[in-house]
Amino acid sequence: MRFSLLIGVFLVLINSLLAQTQDELVIKEIFDNVLESQVAYENLRILCDKAPGRLLGTEEAAWAVDFMKAYFEELGADTVFLQAFSTPAWIHHSSRVSMMAEGEEIELSADALGPSPSTPTNGLKAHVIEVQGLEELKELGEDAVMGKLVFFNRAVDLKHVNTFRVYTSAIDQRYHGPRVAAELGAVGALIRSVGTRVDDYPHTGSTGFKEKRIPCAALSTIAANQLSEALKKNQSIEVSMFIDSEDLEKITTYNLIADLKGYEKPDEYLVVGGHIDAWFNSPGAHDDGVGCVQSADVMRIFKELQLKNKRSIRIIMFMDEELFQSGGNAYADYCEANGIVNYCALEADAGGFTPEGFSIDAPDSIFQILQSYHELLEPYNIRYIKKGGSGVDIYPLKKLGVPLMGYRTDSQRYMDVHHSAYDTFDKIHIRELQLGSGNMAALIYLIDEHGF
Repeated sequence: MRFSLLIGVFLVLINSLLAQTQDELVIKEIFDNVLESQVAYENLRILCDKAPGRLLGTEEAAWAVDFMKAYFEELGADTVFLQAFSTPAWIHHSSRVSMMAEGEEIELSADALGPSPSTPTNGLKAHVIEVQGLEELKELGEDAVMGKLVFFNRAVDLKHVNTFRVYTSAIDQRYHGPRVAAELGAVGALIRSVGTRVDDYPHTGSTGFKEKRIPCAALSTIAANQLSEALKKNQSIEVSMFIDSEDLEKITTYNLIADLKGYEKPDEYLVVGGHIDAWFNSPGAHDDGVGCVQSADVMRIFKELQLKNKRSIRIIMFMDEELFQSGGNAYADYCEANGIVNYCALEADAGGFTPEGFSIDAPDSIFQILQSYHELLEPYNIRYIKKGGSGVDIYPLKKLGVPLMGYRTDSQRYMDVHHSAYDTFDKIHIRELQLGSGNMAALIYLIDEHGF
């Protein structure tokens, strides 16, 4: 009896070692393929060149969807379709900010925040109140703020090592600042860009209005410093702001979905995706064109290597992560209404930099399985598989019980480019991009092969 038990344990160990060896061979094959491929890199070059500023509702956004749709069809995806949904939209036409200092009009590099309303046709001009945050503004009160232009100038906290934490250290000013200023009677708001560089590239983003909206814009960090220094010399400086924008009550737009059918469980979907939209001021290379082409590359890898996927691999180019997050919610609603089973979901929206790891939002039993793959992926720059957030677009799937994963990269350069004109194709390093595609494909292979 004891001998039979030992034989059983021995056979289990042998099978485990054989499976691991097979996994190592497949993963090496994936990286041999991906590190010699330039397909994703070329797709990203075209997206950035032909469809910069592809914000929801723009011609550029529609072009980007059509381009990637044609790519999936040429690749030989089993199903390619547009998932339609309705949402409000906001279109930016132009924005400009200047100050009068020492008798001279000085242009300040700025971009409107979304969804800022337009100024009057001739713009607006007002005296400025500089504050370091929401609480200081509230303490000033309505009498001090009424009719003024509020300038939020608290810098990000650079002491954080992870630049997403640097970002969150000042994001409250951008998201809540214009709303609070509006409630206190301000006529407009300016926000110091939430970025890690001192440069002349304004970083835009969304802001959370309620009932009352006022024109608002982000100043580059250099422009913010200019305005702050001018105010120290003369607190009566006036700033002029001009914003031309358009609110669309409802449009029809689309998530792009491409499927590679599984041979064993075709109705279980392994979702991989990024968001196809980008801010009006940006080519959107790192945010998030790279996540889209990496996700698409997962399907290319499976196709070229003829890896037989048991479950269907579903690649999604989500629309509207940046402004209203309507695409991710629309996909979750679509799945709930149609009984679609998403086995897991992986999002790439952390830039195309050197791989660091995967963050997991899933029950402990599934997390432990995913964490066990770290040893297999470590040779390919994966430093960790740990608990954490996943991504904005796939997060609505959590209510359906879907295990969620986020692909993570070295963040040090991400907030240099985020939501700005500095986020250009030349900031992409092909090997960093391809390592990301490879690691995403490898993780999807392991999940499909071994299950949860």
